[in-house]
Amino acid sequence: MQNYNFPKYEEYSDCMVAFIDILGFDSRVRNINSREDFFEVGKLLFAIKEMERSYNEKQNLLKNLTITAISDSIIVTMPYHDPNCAMAIILVIQKFQHTLIASSFETLLRGYLTRGHVYHKDNIIFGRGYSEAYRKEKEIGHAPRIVIDPIIIEDGRTKVLNYKGEEKVDHIFNYLIKDTCDGYHFIDYLKPVERQIGISREQLIAERNVIKIFIENRLKLYSDDEKIIRKYKWLKNYFSLTEHYYGKSNNA
Repeated sequence: MQNYNFPKYEEYSDCMVAFIDILGFDSRVRNINSREDFFEVGKLLFAIKEMERSYNEKQNLLKNLTITAISDSIIVTMPYHDPNCAMAIILVIQKFQHTLIASSFETLLRGYLTRGHVYHKDNIIFGRGYSEAYRKEKEIGHAPRIVIDPIIIEDGRTKVLNYKGEEKVDHIFNYLIKDTCDGYHFIDYLKPVERQIGISREQLIAERNVIKIFIENRLKLYSDDEKIIRKYKWLKNYFSLTEHYYGKSNNA
């Protein structure tokens, strides 16, 4: 049978691979009992698919980035040979996380970013890199964060140490934070990097207040459910650690 889109071995390449879980999605689906419930789930998935489409269509520094959103999972890959791969994936994921928590979606993500061979084209995804990212996402605990594989951290440190240029360069450590509980580095999605591309300070503080209210409401809602509330306790602590980004005038 002739099939022009059959996967080619040459497209099975060394990539940065992120497997991301949409937290609480299964519970939302199981509790669809009305048109309104269905609309809320559909609206979330539509927003994620729109973000996926917009990034996949970009032909600039993100031309080699591929995103696939399937049910409660988001997979992001980019060939390792692309010099922008680590920074591009981290910034895109940071935007995903910040958008979903600082909006009416009130949605958290958890995932793992690693490196390995993968085939990712036409919504087909498989390979050792994908399998490793999927497996590790299940092992990193309850916290709503995207953990960076220590291999990527060490590679980033090596590149920073070996850099010989004089100008100040942006690198992944500007967008990561270390979790003191287990030593993992994760994407600092409450850091207001959007300020660098024209969003006003007022809007950033308004979004931070939305996040604050979201956390407070969830802590009250799940006060008797230790399994669920621990992720919001973690989020509250992380939220407090990021207050310095806004200066003393921040009311959040």
